[in-house]
Amino acid sequence: MLDTVLYAFVQSDRMGQLIVLALIGFSTYAWCIMLQKIFGLREIEKSCQQFRRAFEAANYSPLAMANTLGQFNGPLKEMCSAGLEELKIILQRDGGGQWISFRHCLLSRKLTPDEIDKIRSTMNRIMSSHTLQMEEHMSTLGTIVAMSPMMGLFGTVWGVMLTFIGIAKAGRPDLMAIAPGISGALLTTVAGLMVAIPSLTGNNYIMFLLQTIDVSMDTFCEDFITSLRLEETKLPQDIVRSNAAAETPVQGES
Repeated sequence: MLDTVLYAFVQSDRMGQLIVLALIGFSTYAWCIMLQKIFGLREIEKSCQQFRRAFEAANYSPLAMANTLGQFNGPLKEMCSAGLEELKIILQRDGGGQWISFRHCLLSRKLTPDEIDKIRSTMNRIMSSHTLQMEEHMSTLGTIVAMSPMMGLFGTVWGVMLTFIGIAKAGRPDLMAIAPGISGALLTTVAGLMVAIPSLTGNNYIMFLLQTIDVSMDTFCEDFITSLRLEETKLPQDIVRSNAAAETPVQGES
């Protein structure tokens, strides 16, 4: 088989050989992109599943996840961290509300709709950043998928055209003279398909992984916001009394 390919390559004209070499370069680059994306996205998907299980084990409470974020990585962890940081900033305006909320996993008060929207905006910004990072080089891969068959077809048409020009100049058809040129011309189409088919398969699988991760991030953001809306705000009475006593000045102090 290799001998057949080499024979067809040698019989190709300069244009056909350049197209075959270019397609080999495109194939190498496409495989590098696909392998990098597939392994990277599968790790991200695994991290999302792990964080999701921990979030469910915490009864969907964002405040309960505050002390365990260091055990995880991935986009859901960063989204949760950004949302909690924004929540801390909001609760800092209430004095000790931040300490009470994160220590006892209870909000010191209900959040306003504007505050909820601010947290959602912060998490959406992190989600968009991760989406752009994960989709990097995907346009290049899509271009290779679309362009490779066209380049192969162009090489074939070019080779066939030169073959018929040679026949016209010779004044008579000669099968022995036509066959090598036709074989060299068809090689570019074969090369184009060999680049496009694996690239298309890899591109579709990568898009499936990207869609799965995007759905996971979007679902987590909605669950995070919904949990904050439903988070209990009533603190136990002994905690309220201890905090009130700590804030009451001692008699006789100036």
